[in-house]
Amino acid sequence: MSIDISEGINEGNVEIKIITTNTVISTLLTDERFNGKVIQPQTNGSKYIAEHGLAMIINVKEDDHTTSILLDTGGPRNSVIPNAESMSIDFSTIDKFVLSHGHVDHYGGVMEVFPRLKKGCELIISPNAYEDNVILIPKKRGDYYTPEELNENYRTLRKENAFIYEVKLPTFKKALVDKYVQENDLKLIETTEPYNLAEGVITSGEIELFDEEEVSKGFYLMKGRNNFIKNTFRDETSIYFNVKNKGLVVITGCGHTGIINTIKHAQKITGIDEVYAVIGGFHKEWEKDQDIQNVVNMIKDLNPEITCGMHCTGYQFNNMMAGHPSHVYGIVGTEFHL
Repeated sequence: MSIDISEGINEGNVEIKIITTNTVISTLLTDERFNGKVIQPQTNGSKYIAEHGLAMIINVKEDDHTTSILLDTGGPRNSVIPNAESMSIDFSTIDKFVLSHGHVDHYGGVMEVFPRLKKGCELIISPNAYEDNVILIPKKRGDYYTPEELNENYRTLRKENAFIYEVKLPTFKKALVDKYVQENDLKLIETTEPYNLAEGVITSGEIELFDEEEVSKGFYLMKGRNNFIKNTFRDETSIYFNVKNKGLVVITGCGHTGIINTIKHAQKITGIDEVYAVIGGFHKEWEKDQDIQNVVNMIKDLNPEITCGMHCTGYQFNNMMAGHPSHVYGIVGTEFHL
């Protein structure tokens, strides 16, 4: 499916603010080379709370109207609430909510956020976001188990203490969403197709996997006890918008489908090749150095003006990317004016 956003948004009419992510810093200076397109909170950072999660607000101006879009609600510590208050963000002004995927570090704050949304606010959620998820990271880095190996040997592997990280994620409950939709008169839109959010702004819909090797490894879906299925993240949803004369802005939650796959999908469904900015979680924390370097090289070849990997992106990606003029750190309170 393709969708036309070729008209785009006038430059300067998009504002993105990170409400919560993994890092708070009060001494990170605003870099002048971005000419006001990236602004750090500086001393205001001391007001904010960090947690393992992500939430951001995107304001898109169209003439005299502004569409406010909330991507995710951060983790279960609900840092999104005090941070939003410190930033003077009013959830009752949100027009549309997009869930990037059904992991608790992205839906953790829904019980606090959803009752604060205004009546009629659209909730764009993949119907695949309600699956049971488990993460199994082996002690030997990069040596991931296939679902078949786990189905046959999971109990043995556990006894052998084969995993350095093993966790069953809390499941995102459809019944919970339906409850808040009914109680607060919200509008639930469950779709795997791209969805129009504003002029020049769409969701990705289900992201095509051009290279399955780029998909986050160590994640599995559970279909019954000890029945593991490869997770290809059919629930992963990104936000794309086109800034006139600049190109695509790609916003990700975790980028579990692979940040390059996510960008290629944006290019394919919009017909726009130029990439202006890539912002969000890229999930490179558990990958081999060479795999991370390959992605860094691809992004450098695309040569966006802004590359900001935060949340689950990991130290090594940011270290490898740091020499590129597009690279910037994203923390709680970072603003983008595009």
